[in-house]
Amino acid sequence: MKEESQIHDMRAALQGDRERAEQARQRSVENVRALYETPPPEPDLDPQSDAEPRRSFLSRLLGR
Repeated sequence: MKEESQIHDMRAALQGDRERAEQARQRSVENVRALYETPPPEPDLDPQSDAEPRRSFLSRLLGR
């Protein structure tokens, strides 16, 4: 009888492990789907618009 009890306990433990693994897999799938469903932020098309005009290499070298 003792062996049957151990077998029953082991089966219950394995079933619990399978359920936890399935729940973790489901959470992972949901997280990946959430990443694909959120649109990426719009890139700034003109990053130099607020900065002063870009100086040429020679201008910077001569300090003008």
